[in-house]
Amino acid sequence: MKHAAPALLRSTLYVPGSNPRALAKSTQLGADAVIFDLEDSVAPEMKGEARRFIREALGEERNSTPLRVVRINAMATSMWQADLEAVLGGQPDAIAVPKVNHRDELQVLVDFLMGWEQRNGASRSMSVWPMIESPLGVLNALSIAQSPRVNCLIMGTSDLAKALHVRTGPEGRDGMSYALQHCVLAARAAGVAILDGVYVDIQGEEGFLAQCQDGVRLGFDGKTLIHPSQVQPANRAFLPNQEELQRARRVLEGWRKASARGDEICVVDGYLVERLHAEDAKRLIALWDQAQNHLRRGSEASL
Repeated sequence: MKHAAPALLRSTLYVPGSNPRALAKSTQLGADAVIFDLEDSVAPEMKGEARRFIREALGEERNSTPLRVVRINAMATSMWQADLEAVLGGQPDAIAVPKVNHRDELQVLVDFLMGWEQRNGASRSMSVWPMIESPLGVLNALSIAQSPRVNCLIMGTSDLAKALHVRTGPEGRDGMSYALQHCVLAARAAGVAILDGVYVDIQGEEGFLAQCQDGVRLGFDGKTLIHPSQVQPANRAFLPNQEELQRARRVLEGWRKASARGDEICVVDGYLVERLHAEDAKRLIALWDQAQNHLRRGSEASL
């Protein structure tokens, strides 16, 4: 079963599952999605307690807008089943799966989810967000993206950079450019969303903004984040600015007038406009409108 890609994913904030205070605050920070983490940010001896904290956080009344995702431990470990048994009752919107290398790994997960949902009479099925963190994962990105229930890919750029023996930072990500572009291509071919990896220098605002802009140029839908201070900059970066928005509106209006005359092309601001340009303009306008609705719902929920 194919799950529709989320409409708005500019900012997705990782939250350590072992920190109940951070879990409680995370849904009020304006992020489009939050990932309650049971993997890298949780020490082995804290896994059991973190599962309980996340289940409690999922059980709280939904009075805000972000998607709630749980990152389980990798399928190669002995922990992922216990993770799922602990959190599925809270009905997260999706399950993030780290270190996915093959499509077959996800089938095991989907079978587990289907069995749990049938036994427990779940009202909806969980989506799956695979993480691409290895050279093999990159090479298999299309088949992974086409797997059942997958509607978003997440780039694990820290692990990927280590595996590729490349450096990343404010100077750029040239060594990963092919891998990033390949995964964006796979996501678009499969009709799923895709999130850029994290920027680990919390104090490096200029470098973070530069990497967000790089992500926009590459075609990512948004960015994964490790600190609340990164939420609003990411939200702004992955939206069209006012100049781009106004141009998109002019393009769409001009093409609609031409179409009403029976023409398939027109000229706007000196540039040739065809149907494909009108469709992209419509996408940008819809993205802006969705962001405004998200902001409005968040404001209403806080009253």
